[in-house]
Parts: sequence; structure tokens; C-alpha cells
Amino acid sequence: MKLMVVEDEKVIRNGLLKHVPWQKLGVWEVQAAENGEKALELAETFHPDIVLSDIRMPGMSGIELCRTLREKYPEIEIIFSTGYVDKEYLKAAIDLHAVGYVEKPVNVNLLAENVKEAVKRVGERRKNERAKLRNYLLELDTDVSMEQAEGTYFRIVRIHFDREGCGNGFLPMFEKELKTVFLQHDISMTATLLDPFCLILLLGSEEEKRWKKIEPILLSALNKFTSDGTLGGYFVSNGTRGSGKEGILRSYHEAKEAAKALSWLGWGKSVCFEEVPPELPWESEWKQDGKKQLDVFYHLLMEKEKKEACRFQKNLYEELVQRHMHMSSTVRYIYCQMQEMLEKAAEYFYPGNMEKPWEQNGTDFFWQAETFAEMRDEMIRRIEQLLERSEDGKEKKKTENSFTISKVTEYIQEHYAETDLSIARIADSVYLTPTYLSAVFKKQTGLTIGQYLLGIRVEHAKQKMRDPQLKFYQISEQVGYADANYFAKIFKKMTGMTPTEYKESLRL
Repeated sequence: MKLMVVEDEKVIRNGLLKHVPWQKLGVWEVQAAENGEKALELAETFHPDIVLSDIRMPGMSGIELCRTLREKYPEIEIIFSTGYVDKEYLKAAIDLHAVGYVEKPVNVNLLAENVKEAVKRVGERRKNERAKLRNYLLELDTDVSMEQAEGTYFRIVRIHFDREGCGNGFLPMFEKELKTVFLQHDISMTATLLDPFCLILLLGSEEEKRWKKIEPILLSALNKFTSDGTLGGYFVSNGTRGSGKEGILRSYHEAKEAAKALSWLGWGKSVCFEEVPPELPWESEWKQDGKKQLDVFYHLLMEKEKKEACRFQKNLYEELVQRHMHMSSTVRYIYCQMQEMLEKAAEYFYPGNMEKPWEQNGTDFFWQAETFAEMRDEMIRRIEQLLERSEDGKEKKKTENSFTISKVTEYIQEHYAETDLSIARIADSVYLTPTYLSAVFKKQTGLTIGQYLLGIRVEHAKQKMRDPQLKFYQISEQVGYADANYFAKIFKKMTGMTPTEYKESLRL
């Protein structure tokens, strides 16, 4: 178990390193950094399981540091220390799912309790991860046994779904479709849905099967389900093939690492771990001239240079893709800064009365998007809608399509609580085919109908959670989900918090 101490005061930093019985607490390696920037560099090589960070530090704060670490290393456990008790710090600790919050001067016994809890969480997660793979992917499937795993070639494939998830009825149909085809090629398959957004496949065969032979079969099945509307976007990543339990676990971690390429490859793609190129340095360069570039973008907005402002977005996207960047809090923050510039331009052009066209996607869009292409397209859509309105000098009349979208959103608002609400039923309400309506809705709003519906259900759930008398399973039913556990996972995906954590945040 590895722990990283981040503390700007040298006396405290050295005291923590020397006087805390780390090994007795289950921590075998401890390293320290004096500020947030150096902590990020250290984390790249040290790969800590636990971070003990001061909150108030010169430059990057502990909150900013841990947000960035959480983006890059989602499974890291966080403990905060500070000499300042602050409501906002407590809220940030809850948002980041921190283990604990230790006040200075540090009480070693209280710190030890937090470290023990963090060690316990890391250990349980590792144990559960292995158990899931072995139990679900091996022991529970008749096609693949533990004995067979020792002498057969296996490969883990990870399928990540977009914000709509894959739906309750997807897995049985998908398994049936794939197993039939794979058996024709002497490939066994076991599938485990870890959550509505992640499906793990274990593929096995007596002989080595190259990924280039397996890939077309898998993508053909996925494309069939996306074309009929059962699925939204997907991204496939896989580890290298191997034999035995250790080989399977290695393949799993490789598939998980390769999945980070989603940010620059985009939805509908497939990638092998061994073919993923490394990230090229970029964030340090952006820190040097990023402000200048953002100033250029703001100038283009204020001069109403729509074409050049859109080209700026395309160039930024190309740079991120060429450098094979993973999604990070730095990139998200850059897009949020550009959004603020759009807000300022809107207020300048239409003081006090500008109904911003991007509000239909919510203010958190750039913190939730998973690909750079989505961020580019959404930013260009906002630029075009803002500056087209500016060029006209007056409100455009409603088109037939905008009237249709208005009717669709009204219908969804009225019927979101019904569990059988479907795209086909919504399309029937405006006398259009599901395919045509989906295309029009996406073009007008930047969202799929499924994403819009999920957003409506989550927002209504948030409002209902203010009522302490309502249980979460009751709220789930009231917003159209019979399965409360399934909705809880979607709620966390959309908000970054579990339902329990969200209710706690309402009390702050």
C-alpha cells in the first residue's frame, strides 16, 4: 500500500513522515511533496493508493489537487488535513468522497483511524475486483471453468456506454446474439454488467485468436443495437490475451487503462491496449501560453468573428487528439473558462434579457462530457447560436422543427414518470418516425432524446429528495424507474454523488 503526503510546511511534513507508524497501519511506502504541482508530478511515477493532503497551500490548493488526482486516478483514497474549519471545505471533501477530514494540529490517533479506513477501502476494492472477475467471469458460467482458465487463452474486453447507459433489457439480447456467432468461431464468452455504463466480456478459446478476427464480430453486434435505438454510444477497449487467472487480471487492467483513449478517439471506436500511443506533454505548455490563447478566443467572440471562433475550437480539438490526451480536470476547466467568456459576451450583446441557448444542456455539460469531440461540437453550437442571433439583431421566428422540439419536451415533462416511456412513443406523439425525430432533436438541442429524458428524471429526483419523508426507492418509482439500484447508479453518473451523498449535501 502506497501513501503520498502533500504538505507545504516542512516541519509538519517531516513530522508526519517520521512519527506516524505507517507500517503498523498497513502502509509500506510513503513519499511526500511540498505543493500541489510537485504532488501531481510525483503521482505520475509513485502511483499512490492514498493521498493525505493539506487544503490551504500556495499555488494549487489541496481541493484542486485532489480533484485532478480523482480525474486521473478514480480509485485513489483521499484524506484532508487543515488548520481551518470551513463549511466549503467540508462540502468539497464530501463531493470528492474523501475518507476523512483531520484538523491541525494533527492528532496522530485520529489520523491513524482515517488511514486504517483508507487502507481497508483499498483492500476491499482490490478484493472485490478480483472476486468479481473470478466469480462472475469464471465460476458462474458453464462455458468457462476455473480449471479451463489455466490452460486456455483468454482476453478481457471492456465496453463503455455513453450517458444513456445500456438499458435493462440489453444484456440478455446481446449475450444471445454474440454467443451464437462466437461459437461458430470456437470462442466462448461470459458477460458481466458492472453497472449501466460498463460491460465486461471474458472471451476464451483453445487456440490463440487474434483481436482483428474477433473485433468485426463484436462491432457488428454493437452496431446492430445502436442502429435500432437500443444503445446510444459505445467504446470498446481490450487487454492482451493470456492464460490463467493472473493473465486474465492483467488483461482486465489493460482494458481498463486502454479505455482512457475514449476521450480522443470518440464513441463508436475500438482499441487494443498494445496499440494505444502514450500521452504527449501538453498541460505544462498550456500553463505558459493558455491565457494568451483564451484572450484570443474572447476577442473573436466580442468581434463577432463566428467563423474564426469556431475554427479556434476545431484547432483546440485537433491538438488534444494529436497529443492523445486523456480527459482531465485541466481540459474541463479550460472549456468552463470558455463557457464563462460566452456568458460575458451574451450579457454584453443582450444585457439582462438574453435567454442563453445552451442552458438546455445544463451548466455542468463540460464536467460530464467524455470525449473531446462532444466538447468541441457543443462549444461550436453555443458560439453559432449566440452569434447568429447577434447577426440577425432580432429573435428568429420558430421553425417547424423548433415547434416540434417544443412539443416533444412538453410531452417528456408530462410523462417522464412513466416507466414505459420510449422514443417510439414520443415520436408517435408528434407523428414522426423515431429515427427522424432523434436526428432533429439532436441537431436542435445537442442532446439525444434519451439524454434529455435522463436529465429531466434526475432533476426531478433532486427536487423530491428535499422531502425527508420520501425514501429513495419511492423517488425512483416517481421518476420512472422501478429498479432503485439501477437508478442510483445513473444518478451518481449524472451528478457525481450517490443519492445518500446528495441528501447530505442538502443539509450543509
